[in-house]
Amino acid sequence: MAERPEQSGRAEAEGLGRREQKRRATRERLTRTAQRLFLERGFEHTTVDEIAAAAGVSRRTFFHYFASKEDVVFSRYDDFAHALSAAIRGAPPASTILQLAENVVSPILEQFLDPEETRILEQLKRDTPALRARDQGKYEWLERTIAGALAERTGAAPSDLRTRLDAILVAAVLRVAEEGWVDAVTSGVSARDHVRQVVSALEASLAGA
Repeated sequence: MAERPEQSGRAEAEGLGRREQKRRATRERLTRTAQRLFLERGFEHTTVDEIAAAAGVSRRTFFHYFASKEDVVFSRYDDFAHALSAAIRGAPPASTILQLAENVVSPILEQFLDPEETRILEQLKRDTPALRARDQGKYEWLERTIAGALAERTGAAPSDLRTRLDAILVAAVLRVAEEGWVDAVTSGVSARDHVRQVVSALEASLAGA
């Protein structure tokens, strides 16, 4: 009996779903393996070949997922940036940019930044100058992402002065909240309360200025 079109389409979708699951699992295995080796041996003393071998894949497969060792460390921020941009575009109206930042950063922080992974990243950055430099570039990239989302939200250009300054404020809330995230979790502080503290401190600083 000939296969119906809808059956063929469903089988194709299931196949794509399985391939995507496999792809995500491989990427996750590479990330976890690299983190472990970086902590055990140090970032500079761990090679791509060692990461690939420990994860049970080829060197070629490693470079199919990541362009460099640094990309493995910061891989979480690809999905993070997309989610942050979407959250900004879809956020309800807010009276101030800091209120918008609080409403957006809290759930994103909780959803994407696992405290243990954040702790590992902070340790790696402390021990590795190259990663500290990459981290600075990460926030500049996120700032541009935020500016683009704010521009879509308001209809202004990303290069608009107000949009750029608002993006800096949202990025500042994100950065300070992320850097204090592990301590907040350890102290039993929720993501929303933690971000509220950051926003309150920034509001006080701006009022004083």
